[in-house]
This record gives sequence, structure tokens and C-alpha cells, in this order.
Amino acid sequence: MCGRYSLIHSAEEIAARFDVDPPVGFSPRANIAPTQTMPVVRRPDMASEQPRELAELRWGLVPFWAENVKIGARMINARSETAATKPSFRAAFRKRRCLIPCDGFYEWVEHDGKKWPLRITLDEQLGAFAGLWERWSDDDGRVVQTYTILTTEAAPILQKLHGRMPVWADETHWDSWLSDDECAEDILAAMIEAFPEQSVAYWPVSRALNRPQNDEPALVEEISEQGLPRKIR
Repeated sequence: MCGRYSLIHSAEEIAARFDVDPPVGFSPRANIAPTQTMPVVRRPDMASEQPRELAELRWGLVPFWAENVKIGARMINARSETAATKPSFRAAFRKRRCLIPCDGFYEWVEHDGKKWPLRITLDEQLGAFAGLWERWSDDDGRVVQTYTILTTEAAPILQKLHGRMPVWADETHWDSWLSDDECAEDILAAMIEAFPEQSVAYWPVSRALNRPQNDEPALVEEISEQGLPRKIR
């Protein structure tokens, strides 16, 4: 599962990394929570000279057939094993795949009777999760665009933290993942296989991260609480 993640790189760094226009009005985020709006990289809907575009979408996929947007709060993740066939995600899996810029995510462990967040990164590098996006509209024509993060079985190095993790989108597969390729399941399997486990680092961070309202840059910093898991490269 992935219930929080970060994007602490600048708008200019995001634009350069994904070869897109910079996100307008973007500020680095240490504590991104479900239902919030964040940059997503996708293939343009209309004919364009650019192969990718950056769009602002809400986290928590709302299927096009849903009665209202509330269902999105339960659709923040999609299991990679079933996304191609599950009614909530299969249409998006076929035609609306995306990349979700990120530079870390969080999982929680029990310690001294409390839930403590751990920050997990790949050398703090700016990369992307594999995701799906969808467009929903209400009876008045109001359009809401949303996304979900694909998850997979956690790599061995992370198994003791949580049984699931986001699918890290290997850069060599970005273009094929965004394309209309009918082999999306094979591309997804290749990205999962390519996960660079040797680059993983994790450390405990402040419990202030438990509250979505808190989003200070210091939330990504390691704390010295004894007895919590950590792996610093």
C-alpha cells in the first residue's frame, strides 16, 4: 500500500526530469495525502508535438461510472495483479496509464504502542510511480480527473515494513507505459522486475507526518528515536 508520498524536488527539476512544461504554482511537498491534487505525467489527449504532458489530478481514482467522487478516497491504490481486469481500473489500465512524479513514500510501524512513519527512498532520486488516471463528470458536466498508484508485493528488503509497495516505474519503460501499447501487463511486469532494491534506503521521521495538515520540509529528515528500523546507504 502507499498512503503518503513526497515530491520535494522543484518545479524546474520535475520539468527537466520528465521533459514536460513546469507545473504552474507548484511547491515541493513532503507529505502528500489522498484526495489532494498533484502533478501527473501522461500522454496528451489531443494531437500534440510533445509526447508527454503534466496535468494536475486528484489522488484517488474515481471510475467514470461512479455515482459520486467519494469513492476516490478508497481508490488511492490499485493492485498490479488485478488492475487489468477489476471493473474500477480496467478501462484506465487499457487507455489511461500515467507516471506519478515522486521522490519517496512512507510506511508505518508499531513502536512503544504508537504508529511511527518511515521514509523510504531510492537514493532520494526523483522518479515516478506507475499509475492510472480517469476522467469523471457529474450531471452538471463538472469534470474531475483523478489518479491511483499501482502497487505490488514488497521487495524482500521492505517486507518487514509492509507487504506491499508502489510500483517504481523504471525510466526505460516510461514511454511504452504511457503509450497505447496493448502489452501493458508485460510492461508492468518488467517495471516490477527492474526495481533497484540495492538503492533502497529508509529511516524514521517525525510523527507529525501522521497529520496531513503538516507538510514542512523537515518532515523528511531522520529522527533519532531508538528501536525503530532504519537502513541508510
